[in-house]
Amino acid sequence: MFFLNKQKETTLDFMNALCTVLSECYDHGILVCDASYQKSDINDELCYLTGYTKTELRQCNPLSLFQEEVSSLFKRKDAHISTSIKSKSGILIPVMLYPKRVQIHQKVIFLVIIQKMGQMPLSLADDFSDQFSNRLSHLSSKICQTIHDSHKTSCYSALLLLDIDNFKTVNHSKGHAVGNQVLCEIYKRLSDIMSPLHVSYLQGDEFAIVLSTTLATYAEAEEIITALSYKILETIQEPIYIDHHSFRLTASIGIVVFLGKEYAHDKMVQYVDSALYEAKKSGRNTIHFFNPLLQQKLEEHAVMLERLHYAIYHHQMSLFYQKQWARNPHTNEVYEIGAEALIRWIDPVHGTITPDKFIPLSEESGLIIPLGAWILKEAFKQLKSWQDDPKKCHWQLSINISIKQFEKDDFIPIVQELLQSLQCDATKIRFELTESLLINDLKSSLRKIYALTKLGISFSIDDFGTGYSSLSYLKRLPIHELKIDKSFIRDLASDHADVILVQTILGIAQQFGLDVVAEGVETQEQYKILCDMGCRYFQGYFLSKPTQSSLL
Repeated sequence: MFFLNKQKETTLDFMNALCTVLSECYDHGILVCDASYQKSDINDELCYLTGYTKTELRQCNPLSLFQEEVSSLFKRKDAHISTSIKSKSGILIPVMLYPKRVQIHQKVIFLVIIQKMGQMPLSLADDFSDQFSNRLSHLSSKICQTIHDSHKTSCYSALLLLDIDNFKTVNHSKGHAVGNQVLCEIYKRLSDIMSPLHVSYLQGDEFAIVLSTTLATYAEAEEIITALSYKILETIQEPIYIDHHSFRLTASIGIVVFLGKEYAHDKMVQYVDSALYEAKKSGRNTIHFFNPLLQQKLEEHAVMLERLHYAIYHHQMSLFYQKQWARNPHTNEVYEIGAEALIRWIDPVHGTITPDKFIPLSEESGLIIPLGAWILKEAFKQLKSWQDDPKKCHWQLSINISIKQFEKDDFIPIVQELLQSLQCDATKIRFELTESLLINDLKSSLRKIYALTKLGISFSIDDFGTGYSSLSYLKRLPIHELKIDKSFIRDLASDHADVILVQTILGIAQQFGLDVVAEGVETQEQYKILCDMGCRYFQGYFLSKPTQSSLL
């Protein structure tokens, strides 16, 4: 994806975008940093070269790994510098550095391309920063002129952003020289379909096309642009022959159709970028028109993500606890046996935000990792405090564990460290896992669950019956509890199918010797039906609502 005149773009966003673009162009390590050398971004190739993860490199400041004074890299006039970089294992790796000072839109960025000795020499004669900046400026002028012409004629125009699908495999398998020839052939084909004046090569595997029409209605313009776009896709799919190699490629196209000054040119670039993203998400080798409603959702999503990031790192999260209850089958008396830790976002403007509004976003963005680590620590601290409370010292604490959190290699060490440092009773901790987590990688799940069970931790299957329900894992895993999803409880009084499902789950649990917790119990009628079925454990608003620990 490309960027252009985004005045509100932060330096960090700009570095991320620049690093992404460069990674598409070079099979070498890429390091981008700001003028203060404090903020940086790196690509996967640099991680592979040094043995560090991206997180580790950012934490240790990757500039410190060079056997060369950092500030001198960008002051010397050398086109390249021979030096060494220190790997995670402590080995010095001979490398060639290509440092550049980049200035685009008043932002000064330092970039270093790190090439391992023995690789094909990298030529920077075609200066990346100058060429890329010039291409963007040329495209910017072309878009502005088209906006002006469209406004003058009252006819629709369009901006198309074309990206070759999986083009990086060409560079990796045949080299950049062959890749460049393929791109030249694609440019030629695009120029054969329309005037070369309409086509702009950007960088990597992206092309922009700016078109004017003589059509005064959106529907007519959309029809013409659609036909042209599919013609472009068909043309690109025709075999490309370079040096006895045959390539069959596809492309994705994002499209913005506009009339006059409907959109500012920098916004238009942002919108066509979004449309291209949707085309790729739809399976590639297709086109996607910009949708204002979709863009609004994307912008709201971005704002929400920014707010969520701030909330996690500025202590706006809080754990609430919902009690879990047991029923004595002889006296029908209910008593407290524990609680489930439930995350809440206490926003100073929007108030309390429930997890269904932000957990999916945290999963998607990776923020679930720091959030999950915080939840574990706070929950363990809470459990420790209950050990001195006569009323709660026997309570069990249930904690939801996300798939991404559980799959991390350091999950077990983190749990072990917390147990040791906080000195809380592991036998009173119950991790709630989803069925999809178990089925996703049963072998790995088995290994981790057995290791955690040895520490004393027990396990529950959350939302049982809503996932795969293969049941085969029940005989292989040391599971202690099933939780009936609230969707089965909600209509229990009116839907006979839900009654059958709940009875089936209770029967399965009895055969396997497992406890069953019915969650989402909100009415007396639901509670009575469950009791009549033989259910002994409950959680829900009917018995108690989630509350802060001080109010338990």
